Amino acid sequence: MKRIIYLLKVGESTQSILSSLKKNLEVEFNEFNLYVEILQEGIKLRYSEYDSKREQYKAPKILKRLIRKAKNNKFFRILGILEKDIYSKNYNFVFGIAKRGSYAALISSARLTENFYRDHGMMYRKRETKGEIEERILKEAIHELGHTFRLKHCRNVCVMRFSNSLTDTDKKPVKFCASCLKQLKTSIQ
Repeated sequence: MKRIIYLLKVGESTQSILSSLKKNLEVEFNEFNLYVEILQEGIKLRYSEYDSKREQYKAPKILKRLIRKAKNNKFFRILGILEKDIYSKNYNFVFGIAKRGSYAALISSARLTENFYRDHGMMYRKRETKGEIEERILKEAIHELGHTFRLKHCRNVCVMRFSNSLTDTDKKPVKFCASCLKQLKTSIQ
């Protein structure tokens, strides 16, 4: 049976983000015989998922829909991608969210660009390249998918290291450490 990670546009995400993420994920998960496909139909964000006081979307509510979609369609994995700012219960914001051992994950590209911080009057470092943005999105996608394979946050130099800032994301590698890679291989097979 072909094991496929489906990429799903949530809201108004651009096709270019999905296309580059598909290409990059295929490279990173190639050794596990995992394939990546983009679902043609996306899902719309719901009013009930938006917190107008915070001006952010509730990540757990969106994730719940993705988990349901994965179960109903018997997907191996599904990764939702949106360009809006998201948060979760105990965090002011999150780059992504996944329930360990589930079949779905969600990432937001909003805070993975310097423009977000500049536009919101926060820390602004420099203009980044398209490649740097794509790498950040890839790291967070791999990280959240790692949670779906039951991986926890890691303290090693590893993609599973927790990111609380753009700097944290930039510092961590795209790859799993030896310990997480061993766990991942066991979980996938």
